[in-house]
Amino acid sequence: MIDDAIAAIAEELQRRAHPDTKDWWDRYLKGAIDFRGVKMADIRRSVHAWHTREGADWPPTRLRELAIDLIRCHPAEDKLAGILLIQEILLPVGAVPWRTELKRWARLFDDGSIADWNTCDWFCVRVLGPLAEAEGEECARAIAHWGTARNLWRRRAASVAFVNLAPQGEAIFPGFSAMLLETCARSVRYPDQFAQTGVGWTLRELSKAEPGLVGAFVSDHLDDLSREAVRMAVARLRDANRRRLLQAHGANPDSRPGRR
Repeated sequence: MIDDAIAAIAEELQRRAHPDTKDWWDRYLKGAIDFRGVKMADIRRSVHAWHTREGADWPPTRLRELAIDLIRCHPAEDKLAGILLIQEILLPVGAVPWRTELKRWARLFDDGSIADWNTCDWFCVRVLGPLAEAEGEECARAIAHWGTARNLWRRRAASVAFVNLAPQGEAIFPGFSAMLLETCARSVRYPDQFAQTGVGWTLRELSKAEPGLVGAFVSDHLDDLSREAVRMAVARLRDANRRRLLQAHGANPDSRPGRR
């Protein structure tokens, strides 16, 4: 039954595919993942059309299985269909038991089913962040603990999951800002571009609520941060502080122009 659903959704996606859209995504992602050429609005339509037509009576357990199997598919749009199924059909009705699902989702990163920044970031902002906001501190800290993972994309998710919550700082829960900074401190040790930009993006959003903490973090980690990450992290700090940190990083003899 799940295989039939995957085939039906794939057929619908392919029907909506367009060569120009595929070309745009291929150039934007630089070949990081294969695309059918379907716009996001049409991916959403495909998922909801299938659910209305065939899946409305499916129990949540089966829908969760389908979402995971879609994310394991090869094309980007099929993965996004699985993500949208969680975000727009399962999360709104409280049908995601986060303790068990986080363990299963972690395997999607570790087995390579989520292995590009586009899929990773969509999963973060559409699934992990909303889940943490709905379920609270314990869930958020479990996601942040992914920062200890060996897998690059799961480490990135440990901070990027919170980019839409970070501007609220401690209003999320007491200790939220410290949790994010601890997660960033783990990731910043890795020079990979996407580890670095995940840190930079998270710090930029956190700086709306905690500019002092972000400025201090950047100052303390100038030896570890790439130029790209520093530029992202300080983008919303006051001009004088932003210039000071950028100049300090540029003057650092250990920072190499090509480092990401």
